[in-house]
Parts: sequence; structure tokens; C-alpha cells
Amino acid sequence: MKKKKNKQLIVNVYTGLWLLFKDNPNKKFAESKLQKLYKKKTKKDPLPVLSSLERLLNENKIIKISKDKYCLKLGENFSEGIVVKTSKSSVFVSDKSGEIIKIKKESAFFALAGDELSLNQINISKGKKKYVVDSVKHRNKDSFVGEIDYSSGTAFFVSSERKVYFDVLIPRKDFKPSFLNKILVVKVTTWDSKGKCPLGKVIKVLGPNNDFKSHIKSISHKHNIGPLFSKSLLNEISSVKDLSDKKNLNRLDYTKFSTFTIDPDDAKDFDDAISVRVQENKLFEVGVHIADVSHYVREGSKIDVEASQRGNSVYLVDEVIPMIPEELSNDICSLKEGVPRNCFSVIFKFDSALKMSSFSITKTKIISNKRFTYSEAQSILDNKKGVLFDELSIIKKIALKLRKKRQSSGAIMFNKKEMGFKLNDQKHPIDIFVKESYFTQKIIEELMLLTNITVANFLKSKNISNAVFRVHDIPDKDKLLSLKNLAFEFNYNIDVSNKIAVKKSLNKLLEKVEGTSEQGLFEPLVIRSMAKAEYSSKNIGHYGLSLNNYVHFTSPIRRYADLIIHRIIDSTLNDKPNSKSFEGVCKHISKKEREASMAERESIKLMQIKYMEKHVGDTFEGVISGVIDHGFFVELVQNGCEGFVRASSLNGFYQIDNKKIALVNNDNKFTLGQSVDVKVIRSDSNKRLLDLDLISF
Repeated sequence: MKKKKNKQLIVNVYTGLWLLFKDNPNKKFAESKLQKLYKKKTKKDPLPVLSSLERLLNENKIIKISKDKYCLKLGENFSEGIVVKTSKSSVFVSDKSGEIIKIKKESAFFALAGDELSLNQINISKGKKKYVVDSVKHRNKDSFVGEIDYSSGTAFFVSSERKVYFDVLIPRKDFKPSFLNKILVVKVTTWDSKGKCPLGKVIKVLGPNNDFKSHIKSISHKHNIGPLFSKSLLNEISSVKDLSDKKNLNRLDYTKFSTFTIDPDDAKDFDDAISVRVQENKLFEVGVHIADVSHYVREGSKIDVEASQRGNSVYLVDEVIPMIPEELSNDICSLKEGVPRNCFSVIFKFDSALKMSSFSITKTKIISNKRFTYSEAQSILDNKKGVLFDELSIIKKIALKLRKKRQSSGAIMFNKKEMGFKLNDQKHPIDIFVKESYFTQKIIEELMLLTNITVANFLKSKNISNAVFRVHDIPDKDKLLSLKNLAFEFNYNIDVSNKIAVKKSLNKLLEKVEGTSEQGLFEPLVIRSMAKAEYSSKNIGHYGLSLNNYVHFTSPIRRYADLIIHRIIDSTLNDKPNSKSFEGVCKHISKKEREASMAERESIKLMQIKYMEKHVGDTFEGVISGVIDHGFFVELVQNGCEGFVRASSLNGFYQIDNKKIALVNNDNKFTLGQSVDVKVIRSDSNKRLLDLDLISF
């Protein structure tokens, strides 16, 4: 049979190759071996092999599964999926059924997370399906941040984004020496370059690679954060301003009632204000007034379209990239002290026992009498005197009752530490600190949660199922078991027998570790064991809050989801049915939320690494916060910065244990939560790396 096939290959290369693939459907053939065989038998140049393979590819009879390997295309055995993650050697794709398919990078057509792929089944071995990428249907991203490596005399763009596992070749005609030692944005122009990497072109120079500002700029580009607003869009603001002055006959006038905002020290966009009235018979009225952004940002306008694309505002360490122009977010819509503002409000009535008895949702006009910071409001409560003390006392009591009720219903209560930075005039970090937590933050949090829950239940009561819901799925069982096993090592028990037991156990764990060295270890691990909250047109409830119905209503200046809910509520109150589909927008704004979160985390990481540059050579106390096969992460106690100790820097050979919580060898063991002393040996802003050496343990 082998001799016959070889003869066919020589006589008619195309036909011979086709028969070879057909007769061996589960076999892959290397281009180099086919060429070598042809050359050996004919003593001729193997070009016919290349042209025949190209023809078979174009006719969709075979597929290329790696750089030089091919196999038969198996008819209609197709699947589609989205890349969910990449590793050193593989790309992981989730198909329509949710099955995770592992594909070698060399046959993945440079696919990255978020890319939509068409897959082809190439064989079934040992009961397992095997797929290769047939094509990339949609690229999630085609522009990347990084620098050019010209050490070989050829310009290769190397992305600083760790998930980008390939270089991009910059053709000579597009290369300029001035690109060297700069942070660049490169757009891929040709993915199928028939070479080892795609081709690309420099589209933006962000600045020198030794300039900290260049790194700050790179974050928004890396995470698809919106650029400056266009002039044509900004021109719409003049017509928006006119809407502020128009009479609103249907708005309730709340300008005479005690109203205030409570926000962080550096807040500029004020979404929400609170009014408090003591009524007859010891009844209390609390108004939660939310900026009526929908009054100004009309659906389908340029501002609205841009806001929907951005999805949310992004809060970097020293920069806010707003969802809507600052003239709106920081002025016209913002509930600033002393100026009339249009609001969409939820008015709550509480009885003498501070139990909510009724509510109404209505358009209002307010004037904020006082802009409190969290610390100012807390000081008034602590000293039991000051501006609006009585009103603050009432909402404090209400918040305490609401919080207790939520906890007893099974809501998971986090008290996550938040890092702050002191910056100099050049916006460089000169100090890092843990932001002080005030109960006034929890007061506002509880009132906003109550408002969102009330709006969600109102929609439910009106049989409105077509909306943008904030949903949170149940935790992954495997992740919960891993957390349970780790907690057991620290003498904590997590009961995973049922949903209620899990929530009680997690709250008990979080309560026990609060204020201890283990808080920084377990809080992130509990969060990672959870599913990610997202937006969905299908209401599956919110696991973390222990709710059947939940929406976002309270932050329309900075979240597009809230703006949509405002419009839906307005339509419902005016008996105007809404028939729009929100599935697409839910997917988009969930994606933009994830990108914003990654940008915000990287902004913090960059500031930490920049701060640590002046501490190279210094020794710090730390706690092991993560373990992987080639080292462990350490969080520094003094400032919360996280660095990495490489296993190669330790004496002896180490490997990760079965529980994946420790690096071990015959003599030593380095475990999650263990205290260690480390020295800073490198702080690299370019690669976002903080390298540490172990000093003692």
C-alpha cells in the first residue's frame, strides 16, 4: 500500500495527496516530509507539493493544524466557540454547550481571549474529541501596547500584555528608528502572513519607555478604554444645557427639604443624594435621589451611543475616564451642593420602628444642602453634634437594621481593604496607605442596595422581564472545594453541603479573619471562588446578595446599565411598553466592566511598582499570598504591594504540592499565609514586575 501511494504521489501530486489524506482521516502529515519524499523519488524541486497542498486547502478538503502539518477536513464536524484563556502552550475555547476545548497554540491562528473561532474536528481518539481552529470569525482585539525589539536587525514588536503570546513583525517600509525605546500601540494589519508571526503597523507613539507617563497612557490603550470625546459629540452639550432650564411640571419639588451627599474626599461626580424628613406620628421619610441622566442623555443621541460603547466610567489611580463628557458627569448631572438638580428618586416611608412601610418612584427636583465626605459625616455621628446630625442619625439606624437583615438572609459580607496613594506634582507615588473605612460608607451602601432592590422588585411586580439585570451565579463546586481544603489547613471549616450552609460558613470565615494577617489571604480567595457578577437579560438572581431580583439604578453617571434601567422605569411609570432586546448590550457592558476592572487593577499595580523602585535593596515583612509551580507571591505587610519569589532563587529543587497551596522539598515548605522576610531586588514598570529574594522564614 505504501509503495502504491508513493507512486501516485509522483505521477499526480494533487490526486496522490488527496488520496493520502482520504485514506488516513485520523493522521496528520508534515509538509516537510511530503516534500522530502517527492524530491527523493523524482529528483525534482518539491514545488508541486506546496501548490497541491495550497489547492487542497483552498478547496476546503484539508486543514492546516500547525506550522507545517495538515490533516483531512471531516465534513460537517464543526463547532464554534470563544477563547476564554490562554496558557504557555494552549488556547482554551468554550463551545456553545459550555464544554472547554483545549487547542495547541501553534494551530490557533494567534487567537486570544475573547476571539470567536470556528473549529473543525480532526479525529476522535480514546473517546475524546479533538479540534483545530478552522478560522477566526471575529478578533476581540487587533491593537496592542508594547515595544520594538530590533536586536536581530529586524523590527519585532513585543507586546507588554502577558496574554499576547506572539510577536508582530513590522515590515521595513513601516519601521522608523525613532520607534526604538518607545512605548507604542501597534495594529495588526495581516494575521495570515504565512510566516511565524502576524504583520503590523505602528499607529501611536505613547512616549519614551523610561517616562512614567507613557506607562499610565498605555493602560487605557491596553484595555480598550475610550479615547477623548469627539468634537461633534461635545457640540451636543449646548442643547443638553437648555434642558436644565426647562420647567419640569411633573417633578416633585424637594428643594425645601434637608438633602445631602456623602462621598469620598476626591469625588467629582455625585450620583446620589439623601433627603430625610420626620413626619407626623413618628414616621420617617428618606428620599434616595439619583441624578436623572436620562433627562439629558436622550436615547440614540451621539452622547448616548458613545456612553453605550464605553459602558462605564473607569477610575484609575489619578484619572477618571468618564462614560459621559465631564461637563455632564461633573457639572450638569452631578448633584453638587447648593444648585437645583433633576433627579429620579425612590421615596421610602419608615414607621417608628424604622421598618419600611411603603415607597414611591418619581421624578424630583432637589438642592443638596451639604456635601459631606465620609470622614466628615462620621465625625458628626461620633461627636453626636454638627450639621444635619439628626438626619445622619436616622439613616445610620436604618442602615444598621438593613445590614443586619441582609446578613441574616444569607448575603455574603465583604470588608475588603482599599489601597490609596499620595502623589507628588509629577503624579509619581510617594506613599501608599490603606484607606480608612468609615461606617458612613456602609450607610450609603445600604441605602443604595435598598434602592436597587426596590426598583428590581417594582419591575417584577409589573411583570417586566425584559430588562438589564445584575446577576450572580452560584459558585463553582471545584473552586469551593479547593477553598474548603485550604481553609481546613488553617483550622477553618467551610460547609459545602448546601447553599445556605456555604453562605453561613463563608461569612463566619470572613468575620474570623477580619483584622488578622489572614484577611489579605482569604478575602481574595473567597472572591475568586465566586462566579463573576455580570449583566444579563435573563434574571437568574444574585447569589452573593442572596436576592431573586436585582438591578443597578443608583449610578447612571458612571454605569450605562443604570441609565437603561432609568429609561425602563420611566416607560413603565408612563405605561409605555418596552419591546427592545437587551441581550447584546448586556454582553457588551459586562465585557466593558471586566476591561475597566483590569485597567483599574493594573493602574494600582503600576503605582505600587513605581513606588517600590526607591526601595530596591530594602527588606520587608510579608505573607505568602499565592503559590505556583515556579515560585510564590508575597504581599508586603507594610504597604500591600505584591512581589514574586522565584523557586530558582531558593536552595534546592522545589515543586508544588498536591493541594496547590505550598512549594515543598525535602527540607522546607512555603505555604499560603506563611510569614516571610523578603528583599526587593527588582522593580520593573515596563513588565509590571516586583522581584523579591527570600531572606528568612
